[in-house]
Amino acid sequence: MLLLPYKSYQFTAAHALRRFIFIQKFCAVAMVLFFILPGIIPAQRTKIDSLKKKLPELKGAEKLNCLNTLSLAYTYLNTDSAKAFAQEALDESARWQNDKAMVIALNNKAHIAGVDMHNFLLQEQICRQALAVSNRLHDKKMIADTYLNLALAFFSKGDFENAVKTCDTVIRLAQFNDIKKELGEAIAIKGSADFEIGNYGNSFACFNQSLKIFNSINDSYNIAIILAKIGDLYRLAGDRAAALNFYFQSLEYPKADYFTWHPLVDLGDTYYLGSQSDSSLYESDEYLQSIKSMTIRSSYSDLPDALKAENEIAERNFSGALTILIKNVKLAELNNNKTEMMRLLLDMAKAYSGEKNFKKAFYYARQLLQDASVQKAKQYLRDGYYVMFDIYERLKQTDSAYFYFKKYNRMKDSVALNEFAKKLAIHQAAIENEKKKVQIDILNKEKLISQQQLQISNQQLKSESLVKKILIVGVGMLIIFGFIVFRNVTLQQKNETYKRSMVEKELAMQKLESEKINIALQQRATQLEIQALRAQMNPHFIFNCLNSINKLTLTNEPEKASDYLTKFAKLIRMVLQQSGKQLIPLEDELNCLRLYMDLEKNRFDVPFSYQIHCYGTLVQNIMVPNLVIQPFVENAIWHGLQPKKEGVGRIEIDVKHDNDTLFCSITDNGVGRSATAQQNSNGKSSLGIQLIKDRLQLLNTRGYAEPMVEIKDVVNENGKITGTCVELKIPVEII
Repeated sequence: MLLLPYKSYQFTAAHALRRFIFIQKFCAVAMVLFFILPGIIPAQRTKIDSLKKKLPELKGAEKLNCLNTLSLAYTYLNTDSAKAFAQEALDESARWQNDKAMVIALNNKAHIAGVDMHNFLLQEQICRQALAVSNRLHDKKMIADTYLNLALAFFSKGDFENAVKTCDTVIRLAQFNDIKKELGEAIAIKGSADFEIGNYGNSFACFNQSLKIFNSINDSYNIAIILAKIGDLYRLAGDRAAALNFYFQSLEYPKADYFTWHPLVDLGDTYYLGSQSDSSLYESDEYLQSIKSMTIRSSYSDLPDALKAENEIAERNFSGALTILIKNVKLAELNNNKTEMMRLLLDMAKAYSGEKNFKKAFYYARQLLQDASVQKAKQYLRDGYYVMFDIYERLKQTDSAYFYFKKYNRMKDSVALNEFAKKLAIHQAAIENEKKKVQIDILNKEKLISQQQLQISNQQLKSESLVKKILIVGVGMLIIFGFIVFRNVTLQQKNETYKRSMVEKELAMQKLESEKINIALQQRATQLEIQALRAQMNPHFIFNCLNSINKLTLTNEPEKASDYLTKFAKLIRMVLQQSGKQLIPLEDELNCLRLYMDLEKNRFDVPFSYQIHCYGTLVQNIMVPNLVIQPFVENAIWHGLQPKKEGVGRIEIDVKHDNDTLFCSITDNGVGRSATAQQNSNGKSSLGIQLIKDRLQLLNTRGYAEPMVEIKDVVNENGKITGTCVELKIPVEII
């Protein structure tokens, strides 16, 4: 990240105005985040809750995948939950000896150690464990993901050299195995490392190369991040208009899926935390940086501590800045965060210099130069030299001040921002020139297409003229040929007229007989459907329902009466709507059954329950004869469950589909067929069942030899009858 030379500012009216403008714009961004986050977090929470509900039912690989997904989702929400799910996934994968799930769990733990705990040494250790396991799998993509995690660990703790080497390993692996997403991410991380050590030209080239890769695979989220990174480089070069253009381009792409690991998101956080404060740039840079943070991760509600301290230094509140910085220095030391440490050391040197505590200012400035030299961070060396020059100048030690001023100038030239700005300008001009060439090519192609269309139209006119001449000659020849053929056909027709008339009479007789048979069958089917409808929805049932509604009304239970009346009305409407149709969706038939059984449950003093199992059958795509199951359910309720004196009644309806036949079973735990036969004196139930049997036989297109309706007793282990089971084979149509 670029650090500007330290300057002392006086709090003027112009400065106060710039602060006011920044506060207004920062509050505007905060309001945007306030409206964005309520949409993101509840949606994510809903997905997490859904996964947590499914988790107890899962086993084996499905459970391991669910645990790893939950761990990744919780990384940005709750560190403890993320660690718990990752550890459980690791333990379960070891128990099931699932190396693939183990590598994913280890990568999640490493990710948590880096992102949430900022313990980059631990992140590195866990990544090396994951590499040892992933090398056994020979899964190149998984190995590449693990190396990317390791590269982020090196990058975050300031070991840019090893970060670049690790990215080179991923690049070779991805190029050899055609893994484009990991290739683009490795090149982007390498570009970020070049950015940190001041190689802005290489960084710019890497970002553009990764952008081309992400465009080729339509990876919209990584495209958004890289656009923001390129905007950083333009902003660094002083081209704020181009930077703003790239930032707003990145905002046009979608946010991240929190159930997928995006390595470049962590780089985005590093850049945001590393954005440098300068009170003179509040009006533009900080606002752009806030916009960029929305693209990378929409979860910031306040400024980072380092940025707060830098604001305090800009306002010359050095003691307040030191209070913040001392705490963060200890945290950076604990987490071995070299990048953040160099930034904090620079701020500490500035703060102590501002307090005129030059001894401590010298200490932290020298420590900064030592760390920056080890990490090869040119921009920190440059700014460290400037701090040393400023301190010696204030102490009136001109020789030492001049010595560090020369070092500062040499390092500033080494960073070569001006040259980089020229390269960006040339690149921008090349892009514009390429756009113009593309537009010219498009215009030339359009002109060529119009010329080709004109030639085609002329050829069509010539072809049409020739076709007309050919048609005239052909029509004349056809007339002559037709006359000859007509004469011959006329003679043949006279000879065949008698034979044809005889054949037509025979066909007419057969057709009449066939139509009579079809009419008789249709009339029989219609009669059976009407009789079945009357047998199912008989006036006695309707009378009882109305009587129940009247009873609830008289007993001052209007809510129950209203609910009962609503269900009764729905049932009658469904029956009337279906009565004119030969086939209805199985879903409607089952809904009608549910309404019917709910009404019967409310009428009977003897309680009973019911369950309908479809076993994955697509009930909305299967067409069945209407009201074909209800008579058997009614028979089970009235003659099986109603006489039952003990226990709770139960009806189970199982539906399975095989080709164009629906297999349906209705099972109850009632008194059984023998007891039912003694009580059934009016024969109404058996009449309804016989009607359904006749309908099914008429619809039997597969030619089943066995019965379409089979009624069995349910017998327990002791040979005692515990209910009745009716099995139906129903011909259906699939839509």
